[in-house]
Amino acid sequence: MTIIDHPLVKKYLAAVAREAAGLGPERRNELLADLEEHIAVALAEESASGDDEIRTVLARLGDPRTIAATALGEELPAPHASRGRTLALLGLLAVTGPLTVFGPVLGVPALIGAIWWLWVAPLWRTRDKAIATAAALVPPLFAASQWVIPAGAVNLGVGALFVPFALAVVALPVAAGVHLLRAARRPA
Repeated sequence: MTIIDHPLVKKYLAAVAREAAGLGPERRNELLADLEEHIAVALAEESASGDDEIRTVLARLGDPRTIAATALGEELPAPHASRGRTLALLGLLAVTGPLTVFGPVLGVPALIGAIWWLWVAPLWRTRDKAIATAAALVPPLFAASQWVIPAGAVNLGVGALFVPFALAVVALPVAAGVHLLRAARRPA
């Protein structure tokens, strides 16, 4: 019989397993394996073989409930977002460019709502959210800048800027949505 097979150690590990029932099976098994290894090392260092010595080593490790609570606190919940909600957000983000430029009464609240919804969604990393936010903000910021720039400063004519501007207004928010869709499919 190895020291890990001692009834006190088995009872201790069983208590940790019971308290850690809320963990996923893989994480719980990893916790128990790490703890078992730690117990074996601690018992070997102490040359513990009697019940009192084993109890002392186990007491130093901590209460099984505390160990399980710590492990439960460290486990991050998997981001969960329904496909429908994700597609709705991406669709809203895609239409915010044209809406904000050509119908600001509807577009500005839609843009603010889409950006807020994007930043509270747990599905994407901060970098992905920042890229999508920048792409969604470029068209309305460009449109707003046209009101600030004096009329004679850039004399390319209305027609020369309309086509590239119209393409950017549509393409940038759609590109943001495509980027987010690809990021959502990327493994964590």
